Amino acid sequence: MLFIFTQLLAQDSLQCRACKSGMQAIYDLLDSGAGKDLIELGLQEVCEMYPEGEWKTECQAFVAREYETIIAMLEGQFPVETLCTLMTACEYPIPPINGVCDVCLIGFTFLEDLFSLDLGLDLMEYVIDYVCYIFPEGQWRDECIIFINQEYEHLIKFLDNQFPPEYACAALEACDSPFTPVDGACLSCEGAFTFLYDIFEFDSETGLKVIETALDYICYLFPEGSQRDTCDKFVNQEYEELVHYISNEFSPKAICLLINACEGPDPEYQTECEFCRIFYQMALDLIEFDATVETIEELLEHICDIFNTPKAQNVCTVFIDKNYEKLLESLIQKYPTEVACEAFGACIA
Repeated sequence: MLFIFTQLLAQDSLQCRACKSGMQAIYDLLDSGAGKDLIELGLQEVCEMYPEGEWKTECQAFVAREYETIIAMLEGQFPVETLCTLMTACEYPIPPINGVCDVCLIGFTFLEDLFSLDLGLDLMEYVIDYVCYIFPEGQWRDECIIFINQEYEHLIKFLDNQFPPEYACAALEACDSPFTPVDGACLSCEGAFTFLYDIFEFDSETGLKVIETALDYICYLFPEGSQRDTCDKFVNQEYEELVHYISNEFSPKAICLLINACEGPDPEYQTECEFCRIFYQMALDLIEFDATVETIEELLEHICDIFNTPKAQNVCTVFIDKNYEKLLESLIQKYPTEVACEAFGACIA
């Protein structure tokens, strides 16, 4: 089960134990092929297991009001702990909360785990309506309700695209940006794409969809104002290229150079050897991970655009055409600059 509160079992309230016991009995009825009438009677019996007082009254009202939804949740094989938590009979194991960021991370993690059950949009919308009840009554439940009301549509989209809680809560401004935005587009750009790579895993099936959705929201990682406006400008101008670069696992530094968020080099060189050393070292610096052959091929296709002057771009293109196969092998093996340039014949030992 997704939520196993073993550390709290000894502290379970009477209504929590009653709810879990009753819900397990309901599941047993479902397994035996019981009809909805018998299930409804069983749900009423669950409420009868509660101690007399407010909890029993609330349980009866909840079952009467949300019967069809409860049936759908049961058919969706919700864990009994989750059902009873949403019904406020059981307490969710909440760690210490120091602010809205913690509320968002806890709530989004709860929702993300449930979303993995493939419950369907209608049930998830219902769960979102009730997720704040995992928090004790008071300040943090109230903060959660306000937050849900403000960000409901975004939450649905983030859950649908399986955004990690850290990213979603930063993008929704519940948590601070995971990096320190600074004046100037270059470092901010590199910080944003580094975070993107750290948080997301882009697989062959969902990668493109996740990349496109992440780009739609990446600028929310920046404070509202000039930095976010600058980010929006870059993303809007370079959207297709960004999707392509991320799909091919270009490093954050390479991406930000290629979209001109960072200023490209204006190298000074007199000989082919000097150019080779500048170019090859730059290429090595842009490969910050275990790049695939395809990624390096894509990088070589675009890398000349990084240079500031047409002359340097032309020299770069000629150099790559002349040494393509050796360049590819050297970058895959990450040969040192001196070794590579001697192998190309650009420098003499």
